[in-house]
Amino acid sequence: MAGSYTSPNSTGSDVPQMVHERLEGLKLLAHHLDEPIVIFNPQMEMVYANPSADELAKDCPLLPSQSTGPADLRFPEQSPCDPCPGTNLFKSSDSRPIISSRPVSLEVPVLCPFPRALPLSGETGTMHFAILMGVRGSDSVLALAKAEEAFVIPDEQALPVHEEASRKIIGESEPIQQLVEMIQLVAASEASVLIQGESGTGKELVAKTVHALSRRRAQPFVVIECSSLPETLLESELFGHVRGAFTGAVADRKGLFEEAEGGTIFLDEISETTPAFQARLLRVLQECEVKPVGSNQSIKVNVRVLSAANQSLEQMVKAKTFRADLYYRLAILPLTVPSLRERQEDIVLLTTHFLKEAIHQHGRPSMTLHPDAQRALVQHSWPGNVRELENVIERAVVTSRTSIIQVSDLFGSRKETHADGDLSTVSQAARREAERGHILQALSRAKGDKTRAARLLKISRSSLYNKLRTYNIT
Repeated sequence: MAGSYTSPNSTGSDVPQMVHERLEGLKLLAHHLDEPIVIFNPQMEMVYANPSADELAKDCPLLPSQSTGPADLRFPEQSPCDPCPGTNLFKSSDSRPIISSRPVSLEVPVLCPFPRALPLSGETGTMHFAILMGVRGSDSVLALAKAEEAFVIPDEQALPVHEEASRKIIGESEPIQQLVEMIQLVAASEASVLIQGESGTGKELVAKTVHALSRRRAQPFVVIECSSLPETLLESELFGHVRGAFTGAVADRKGLFEEAEGGTIFLDEISETTPAFQARLLRVLQECEVKPVGSNQSIKVNVRVLSAANQSLEQMVKAKTFRADLYYRLAILPLTVPSLRERQEDIVLLTTHFLKEAIHQHGRPSMTLHPDAQRALVQHSWPGNVRELENVIERAVVTSRTSIIQVSDLFGSRKETHADGDLSTVSQAARREAERGHILQALSRAKGDKTRAARLLKISRSSLYNKLRTYNIT
């Protein structure tokens, strides 16, 4: 089983094309992971094994040994480990991931070398494949038994202290289901992850979910918004500084990389950084050490780096506005969060969720959406994506005078058709809609701080106040 292997005959002719496509995407991702990953069909025939699975072939009776040819996909004379997460997954009526249990005695290493099993199901819920994930190193089978809690997928109550981390990624659409599968794979790795997607799609929620499902989840999760700080302050925030390094540095200060020791640091809007800062960040990723501003001494750090961008870093590399070497370091495991336009079937689910949240937060009695209002939400273009939808629902809950939310409560007089207008009228309306969405996004990210929102929008504070009046944003 040297190197990665894909069986040409064991994927099954009855597997839907959609599942085949998702399977191929998972294979491409697994090929670049250091963690051993194998994929089985319901007959427990191996469909795929990545290069890292070689080292565990001797520990799993279902995997061919190093001297075995690709034709030997199974060992009929041998049985799987008991319990085997893969066989248990196919036997279970529940489609949730399965984690193998701890052995009774550590003297007999019966713990399955592939302790986590994830399902790959179709639209009807039929489970077509089991994705088994192992841990690196021959000693990690016993090490896992000694620290089994690090591999248990947490429930909402067990997630980190960040309240947002307990929020589930909501959606039943194909793009979201595929994203969730990718997150589960990525979370098991230690590699850097680049999360790309439009503003308001939920990139920070994805990052928190990756951290919450990782072995680092008990350690800090630190967020830094790269676009909100000038370069000098950004370096000081991330790497720390020593006393006297610059005006106002009256004492030594730890940077966020040190504060995140053992955990995860999330660099939001990494595309907004300068080339000089990118060079320093590249060194941190390469050497796993930081040098505080004004210091000659480096400090070793153990941090996993997640980053996000709302524009294509690949295109920025081609335009020479972002360092290619840093891009490849950050994008070892890339994730793309779909826009709300790509997952319209999730709008009703998201609306129901945000409506319940807003009613509870603002102490309103039970409220419902008028059918016309629900149709308007589904038909809207949502330039601000999920964040804009959340803001619209919250505003409607606060301002509506009745228990039934109307279209006017959601969009006011702005929800108009322009079929009879000329092209300039339509373009102007679209521009105003997009600008209003961006302002709402900035206010949400700044948690209502208008000075910070103006900085994010790169306009003056007075200009922001004028626009707030123009668009009737309170």
